[in-house]
Amino acid sequence: MDARARKGIRYRLAAATVGLALALTLAGCSGKQTKEEAAEQPPAAPAAKGPVISVEGAWARPSAEGSMMSAAYFTVRNTGDEDDALVGASADVAGRAELHESRPATTESKAEGSMGGQTMGGSGGNDMAMEMVPVDRITVPAGGSVELKPGGLHVMLMDLKRPLAVGDRFQLTLRFEKSGEQTVEVEVRQP
Repeated sequence: MDARARKGIRYRLAAATVGLALALTLAGCSGKQTKEEAAEQPPAAPAAKGPVISVEGAWARPSAEGSMMSAAYFTVRNTGDEDDALVGASADVAGRAELHESRPATTESKAEGSMGGQTMGGSGGNDMAMEMVPVDRITVPAGGSVELKPGGLHVMLMDLKRPLAVGDRFQLTLRFEKSGEQTVEVEVRQP
């Protein structure tokens, strides 16, 4: 065999070797695993389905002297892919806890006297009367949040078992339509 023929054979063998190596590499990247390889790897976490609720920054007002009421505020976040709703609450320091919303008082509610009606605003006769209205539910949208804050949505704490003073802490249990109950620690502080 002459040199030229040997060179052609080496070239074809080299090309076949490279082709085989490439085929084996691609086969290894195909995503198929042996049973042994699959057993060595932890299972993948399932994607979050439904609502995923967290409660942040829970605080409450101190009770006014002689009053057996207060209000709790916080932010509810839903990082899930489904809406949820806050549908109830209870607190270890209160006989009752209700979901409420503060709204500008209507002419009718001013005449009737609203629950916990208060005047909000400044000087110069621009005070606005507010009323607290019970709400059945507070929707927490998928991928969104709802802030319970003074002058808006809040949890009304009634029939307090003891006065609430700045620095006190208590447990507030929130009941969600789909996510069940979640208990958070609430700090009493000045607004």
